[in-house]
Amino acid sequence: METNVKFEKAQVKKPSLFGMIPSPGIQFERMKESSPIGLPIVLMILLMAIGGALVAFLSLNNPIIKNINATPEMKIPVGFTVGMGALGAGLGGTISFFIIAAFYKLCMIFIGNDTPYKKLLSITIYSSIISAIGLLVNGLIGIILGGYETTYTSLAPLVGDNKMLQAMAGRFDIFSIWYYVVIAIGLQIVAGLSKNKAIVLVVILFLIGLGFSSLSGLFPQLGS
Repeated sequence: METNVKFEKAQVKKPSLFGMIPSPGIQFERMKESSPIGLPIVLMILLMAIGGALVAFLSLNNPIIKNINATPEMKIPVGFTVGMGALGAGLGGTISFFIIAAFYKLCMIFIGNDTPYKKLLSITIYSSIISAIGLLVNGLIGIILGGYETTYTSLAPLVGDNKMLQAMAGRFDIFSIWYYVVIAIGLQIVAGLSKNKAIVLVVILFLIGLGFSSLSGLFPQLGS
């Protein structure tokens, strides 16, 4: 009997981080039995750091940054800029995992769902592979085009020079929408929420992000 139990445990497949791209449903089904966090979060930190480094590197093409670097006394070393971008993205992204999972946990408590925080954190981490890949894709497009933005797969390029509208339009991104769809699937499969409840929670999170984006786009305008 003990041998059979050990064999069944060995047969349980762990969810794959990169498997979230072609088959998120399968990974979430596996997550119901096993939801490892250690290795996935390390891989995500590396991906986010690379993405942050790309964003920082692209920012060097920004006319404002170019003007600053044109002055020898004000010039910021490229290595420092890229390094800080990688550090900020890795650290900030990691903190966001725990905050988003905590948000979902509060929502679960409110609706009487007892899904453990660890599983909600696992859903958040694994789903974020979509956002990380989106950032890398946009970063590579920026390098090819010689630009300094990372919103090529969003509606932002279709908006004028209004920074607030650009920031908000940037949230309507192919990879961002994909990410929220995957999160909704995870909440249904792992947390056992109904389709409607999962959609409502995801929409709330999207609207919160949209609100912060509008604020971030408003500051440059206030200073202009």
